[in-house]
Amino acid sequence: MGQKTDKIFERAKVNLNDDNHEQALRLFNEVLNREPSHKKALRNKALIKLLTGDEQEAEEFLLFAIDQRPKDDQLYQMLGSFYHNNDVPQKALAQFKKSININSGNCLSHKGLAMLYAKFYNDHENAVSHFTKAIDLNDQETELFFNRGCSYMILQDMKAAEKDLKHAADLSHDKASQMVEKYFS
Repeated sequence: MGQKTDKIFERAKVNLNDDNHEQALRLFNEVLNREPSHKKALRNKALIKLLTGDEQEAEEFLLFAIDQRPKDDQLYQMLGSFYHNNDVPQKALAQFKKSININSGNCLSHKGLAMLYAKFYNDHENAVSHFTKAIDLNDQETELFFNRGCSYMILQDMKAAEKDLKHAADLSHDKASQMVEKYFS
């Protein structure tokens, strides 16, 4: 990356952080005109497309970005999240799996898979497995413990459910506190 491209990218990031999406997009496009497969510019432009709410445009750009960087686990994770948020579970599942095949340490993809398995497929064993992998990567996210605890309850593993829900409650998760009170007091 050239020095001028670096400066343009940094200005784009400042604009994005200031919620000046139009200017940030213009600058990210400038970076991409210079370097069409610039990893961070592609990711940030995809983020802006997702934030601006034009679903078709966001999906098309994410697919384009993946064509430019087919080994970028974060782009697959973003596309998986896009499909998940738009209730297209089969496509979401495929994208999260591609992300994890590239980088087994992608916490958000494990979380996405866990949520899909729990919510859309009622496959709580796989949900627990992916919640566990996500927790191994980020043990500070309260929601992971809460959701894994709920999956354990559905699987009738009440000891594991109690442990996770109490931990989530200790981390100030309101619903976890209510469930601990209701089921384990």
